[in-house]
Order: sequence, then C-alpha cells, then structure tokens
Amino acid sequence: MIDTRIIVEGVSDIETLSKAIQDLALGSEFGVTISSIIPTTNVEIAKKSIVGADIVLIATDADRPGRELSDRLFEELKGNGVILERVKFPKGRDLEHTDLFLVSKEIKNSLVRIGLKSLKSMGAVIQKEKLIRSLEGELSSLKNENEDLNKKIKTFEETLDGFEGEKDLITKLEEDIDRLNVEKNEIELENSELKKELTAKDDKIFELEARYKDLEAKILNIFDLESYWSKISNDQSPTASEIRKAIGILGLDRVEASDDFIVSPSEENVFRVLKLIKMGRELNKN
Repeated sequence: MIDTRIIVEGVSDIETLSKAIQDLALGSEFGVTISSIIPTTNVEIAKKSIVGADIVLIATDADRPGRELSDRLFEELKGNGVILERVKFPKGRDLEHTDLFLVSKEIKNSLVRIGLKSLKSMGAVIQKEKLIRSLEGELSSLKNENEDLNKKIKTFEETLDGFEGEKDLITKLEEDIDRLNVEKNEIELENSELKKELTAKDDKIFELEARYKDLEAKILNIFDLESYWSKISNDQSPTASEIRKAIGILGLDRVEASDDFIVSPSEENVFRVLKLIKMGRELNKN
C-alpha cells in the first residue's frame, strides 16, 4: 500500500476529513492507505510528520490564509522524497463547512492527478532507452575500430625488424588503443548503469499503469452553481432539489448537486441541467 498523509490546518478539520474518506475504497481502487491526518500550520512540524510517506496531500482551507499556507507548505516540503498534491476545495470555503461529498470527491481527484502526473514520466524513460541504444551503437563502433587497430598492430609487429622507424607510430597506436580501451570501459559501465535504471523505471511504469489505468475517466469537476446560472439567467439560482430533478429527467450519470455546487464530469452536463431548469420555469410562468 502507498503511505498517504494529509495535512490540515486544525484539529477540527480532522473529524470532517475522516468522515469524508471513511467510505472511500482507496485501498482497492488506488492502492492507497491514509496513515495519518496531520493538523498543523508549522512547516517544521509538517516536515517531521511526513517522514516515510509516499504521498502528502495538502488540504488547507480555500480562503486566503489557507491558500497562502498551502503555497508555503508546498514549497517547503518539496524535495523531501514525497509526491505532493494540493486538495482543491471551492474557493473561499473552509474544510470544516464544505459538503462532505465534495470533500471525498476532491480527495479522489487529487490521487487521480498524482497518477496522471506520474504517467507523464514515461517520456523521460523513453528518452533514456533511446540514449542506451545510441551508446550501444557507439560501443559496437568502438569495438570494430579496436579490432581494426589490433590488426594494424599485428601487421606492424611482423615487419618491425625491418622498419625501426615505425616504432614511434606503433607507440602512438598503442596509446590510442589504451585510450580507446579506457573509453570503451567507461561506456560499458555507463551502459550497464543505464540498463539497471531502465529496468527499475520499467518496473515502476508497469506498476503505475496497472494502478492508474482508466483513472482519467473517473475525474469529476466542481462547478460553482451561482457562477454558471448567471450565464444563462438573471432569476434566482435553482435549489439542489430542482437540480436533482433535472438530472433525473435528463438521465445523467455521475452528476450530483448541492445548494452551492454541481459535481459533473463535464461543463456540458452543467449547462444542460441549468437550461432545462430555465425552460421549466418559463413554461410555468406561461
């Protein structure tokens, strides 16, 4: 299991976050276990608390102090051998009063984002593989060159007695061979290290591909109800009940609502729901 720890601002946030994640199947779905929830605004305490973790989620409030704390923690905790990700809550809200459904969805979304970022590292591994192939080609060329030089040395040795003046040339060729042998050994050593690194990367990629396959299809987005309603109507924003009724009429899957937000895989679904509500209100007026 991947050791995951979550940093929050205060002790009161622990209960909220615990309730939000208690029904999430993070182990079976992501291979993740939440080992601890750390309430602190102190960077040094945070550094000590994440020792040994694989992933650290920063789940501070979405108000201005919370965002500033998130930025500071993210900068200070980088380079500590962990994968960092911010948990993005609706702007201006604190964790304690945010809808638990939205909190749990954003925890999952944060883990999905980490998986997608990890998959991007495959490009670097491919470049390493190309470099190894290039080095192998150079090594083969050096071996051929070395064989040719050895043949020349043998020819010079056979005629050495009659060509004393060729001694300087032979000495130079021997020096060239020594140099080429040193370069060959260095290349072979580097090639061996690169192959080990590639093998380790291949194993990691295989693990990540198995763990995060089809995760992109699971990502849900949080849309601010008031902001999107204002784009299509000047009337009072619809209630969660109206929205849920419209979702049922349209038969939309994985779309949920509260009085303030709509959670949906796409913006298109949000507009479909709100336009249906607007149409219904206009028909009722007539």
